Amino acid sequence: MGTRKKVHAFVRVKPTDDFAHEMIKYGDDNKSIDIHLKKDLQRGVVNNKQTDWSFKLDGVLHNASQDLVYETVAKDLVAQALDGYNGTIMCYGQTGAGKTYTMTGATENYKHRGILPRALQQGETNRIIASHTMNKNSSRSHCIFTIYVEAHSRTLSDEKYITSKINLVDLAGSERLGKSGSEGRMLKEATYINKSLSFLEQAIIALGDQKRDHIPFRQSKLTHALKDSLGGNCNMVLLTNIYGEAAQLEETLSSLRFASRMKLVTTEPAINEKYDAERMVKNLEKELALLKQELAIHDSLANRTLVNYDPMDEIQIAEINSQVRRYLEGTLDEIDIINLRQIQEVFNQFRVVLSQQEQEVESTLRRKYTLIDKNDFAAISAVQKAGLMDVDGHLVGEPDGQSFGLGVMPFSTKPGKKPKSKKMFKEQLGPSTPPPKPVAFEDFKNERGSEINRIFKENKSILNERRKRASETTQRINAIKREMDLTKEALNFQKSIREKQGEYENKGLMIIDEEEFLLILKLKDLKKQYRAEYQDLRDLRAEIQYCQHLVDQCRHRLLTEFDIWYNESFFIPEDMQVSLKPGSSIRPGMVPVNRLVSPGEDDQDKFNQLQQRMLPEGPDSISFYNAKVKTEQKRNYLKTMMGLQQAHRK
Repeated sequence: MGTRKKVHAFVRVKPTDDFAHEMIKYGDDNKSIDIHLKKDLQRGVVNNKQTDWSFKLDGVLHNASQDLVYETVAKDLVAQALDGYNGTIMCYGQTGAGKTYTMTGATENYKHRGILPRALQQGETNRIIASHTMNKNSSRSHCIFTIYVEAHSRTLSDEKYITSKINLVDLAGSERLGKSGSEGRMLKEATYINKSLSFLEQAIIALGDQKRDHIPFRQSKLTHALKDSLGGNCNMVLLTNIYGEAAQLEETLSSLRFASRMKLVTTEPAINEKYDAERMVKNLEKELALLKQELAIHDSLANRTLVNYDPMDEIQIAEINSQVRRYLEGTLDEIDIINLRQIQEVFNQFRVVLSQQEQEVESTLRRKYTLIDKNDFAAISAVQKAGLMDVDGHLVGEPDGQSFGLGVMPFSTKPGKKPKSKKMFKEQLGPSTPPPKPVAFEDFKNERGSEINRIFKENKSILNERRKRASETTQRINAIKREMDLTKEALNFQKSIREKQGEYENKGLMIIDEEEFLLILKLKDLKKQYRAEYQDLRDLRAEIQYCQHLVDQCRHRLLTEFDIWYNESFFIPEDMQVSLKPGSSIRPGMVPVNRLVSPGEDDQDKFNQLQQRMLPEGPDSISFYNAKVKTEQKRNYLKTMMGLQQAHRK
């Protein structure tokens, strides 16, 4: 916000042949006016009524032309409006004192034009006029002309612009009803006019009082419309029009008092700045395009021509996800860093993979076990009553540090040794423990996935070869570009020498020396080479994009086939793998692993296999369980035979 400044108040005296020289005096600086009234002798010798007044103003305009009035009152305000400051010019005074003439002027003579431009005369015709004893064409209304200004920069780079408005206020006459001689409807209108002027003066008195908190702007439409002008962020100028005749001295005093009160009001002008959203977007888009061009030049000079800074598509995101998974599995040593957008997506895919793994672990636990919330005391009590948990909160069969517990023995392999086949895996690990996927993946690429792996390697080799050729082509383009720049510089030097020595023409043709001619031919050949190399680079980029797509497809198929082979090789029983051999009705990957079981496997066989698989750390306990099972079988056999013998005797 700007600094606070007082309202400027000027007085314009209407020229008259009957000027009261004895009663109205002007100061030497033309900024003060003194009023003197003679004493009324009818009131007697003792008469304390005030007879002298002095008013300090910003200027007194007496016998002033319209040009001088505009230069003094309006010129600076309009100039500041073009710089973004709001402005208001208000004409106040009694009827016939020259308010409307000052504001709009007369149309008969160009020199008599007022403050208001000629273009606004159309609005002037809408005002209602009526006859008045003090003015035959009295405008019996308040009139506010508002000019809106909007200034934009001529350059496209500046989206900021300024706005302002100029209020030109022509108030109705402020004289008393007795002097107006109005009757009927005109009297009623004069009453409303004086009432609105009274409310205006009350608002001005409140603004001049620093102790007042409430300003009565809503008392009338006039004060509400001038709320921004009175005490707001606006340059305010009051022009008070008065008579110079003795008969109108009482109304002149009233108008001068109004001007003195207005000088106590302060405003706080400020520039109205706004931003053009559409132009701002265009400038940002233009700046973004320039930054992309600069970045492309930087990458080209650094041999990073294949870097793409556009948002990633679904194929690129899937490729990054695949790289992250292979990095976590150990099949990929490192992930190449390309740009910031790729780094952000790598971290995002790490989060995605972690979330998926957590969901898989939770789903596996829920499928195998019943998860109980430790804060759910009702569920814990029910489990304890069923005998599945002791009073200390330990599950039955849970390791206590002294005995053993049921679990799957972790698999570990020695580094540097790779298994040769699936059969060797099962001999080393047992029938139920699958090998790690990284180790099994190497075996899969050498056996069943060898053809897919061969195609993948060929495509990858072609892709690397195309990338190498693109890099070499880029280096040649940069070299040609540097040679072109040097040739242009030498050619310009030759032209400057020719211009200094004087140009020669023969039949309208410019004559040049042999050296300049050779430079022109060289530049022409370099441009031809540049276009050819650039076209080759565009073709190579298209081939690289296609080869990258083939590599991604082969990689996806290789990983998919490996998952199917891994599940069918290590999670499906051997007696069921016969149906999955080539030529059978079931293709690999059609039947889920968890839906396949051995044909002759019953619950007892499952229990026996569970004992063999789940008790590897206690071999003595296996013998104990086998002996116990055989004893139970023998007992059941004897019981069955005794039952048959008794039935035979009967």
